[in-house]
Amino acid sequence: MATESIKQFLDSATGLELKEILLARLNELKSIENISDKDTTAKQSLEVKAQKRAYAKLKEILQDLMTFAGETKKRDKRDSYAINDEDL
Repeated sequence: MATESIKQFLDSATGLELKEILLARLNELKSIENISDKDTTAKQSLEVKAQKRAYAKLKEILQDLMTFAGETKKRDKRDSYAINDEDL
């Protein structure tokens, strides 16, 4: 495959715009708003699992072509199980 030439393109101005579009589409797959309501719990479960698989597969495909930035969202310290002296 010509992944090196694709990576060079993605580093260009037009490529960066394309990368933003692709990442936005990828993140849409993670959105709960994207999951349609089903009439049974079994069907709903299948819908959620299919959504998760679609996200994982698209991310796998895109990772061959471009790198993803790490989690930039700052976590709330209440989400951690660690206890510090300052928390007491």
